[in-house]
Amino acid sequence: MKEIVRLGLYLLTVCALAGAALSGTYSFTSRKIQAQKEKAERQALTAVLPGAVRFESNNGYIRVFDGHQAPLGCILKVSAAGYSGRIEALVGVDTVFKVTRVQILSQVETPGLGAKITSPAFLAQFDHQASDRIRLRKDGGEIDAVTAATISSRAITNAVREKVDAFQKTVR
Repeated sequence: MKEIVRLGLYLLTVCALAGAALSGTYSFTSRKIQAQKEKAERQALTAVLPGAVRFESNNGYIRVFDGHQAPLGCILKVSAAGYSGRIEALVGVDTVFKVTRVQILSQVETPGLGAKITSPAFLAQFDHQASDRIRLRKDGGEIDAVTAATISSRAITNAVREKVDAFQKTVR
């Protein structure tokens, strides 16, 4: 019985030390991780609407202006359920409601398959498209799905189209 108690105390000590080390590492790195996320989002904001200088949050979307304070359009945040988890993206929309660019912020799709939705070739298909054209080609649209990743491709394509449609209805 004493042996079991002694082994239990060893186990408790090891777990306590591991927990303290994990907690310390988290507190040390959490600010850096958050700063990196914010930096990536700022870069994505300027990537989806080129020429953007000033951003103004407004009821679920971000209004974007150039250096002369002229409106360039808006940025919408999109979230979709992909094959493996949530896909988060930013969508730039110009003043005539055409998509300027789509930028994936985060995804956990299958590496080498669904994760290819982040490729420039796939995302470039959204550029300068009106929402009625944003469908997979096999669904009657203009977007070619990533090979072997139809679920992921359809998820982000439908989410972009639906968000742009909803935005257009609320603004008009």
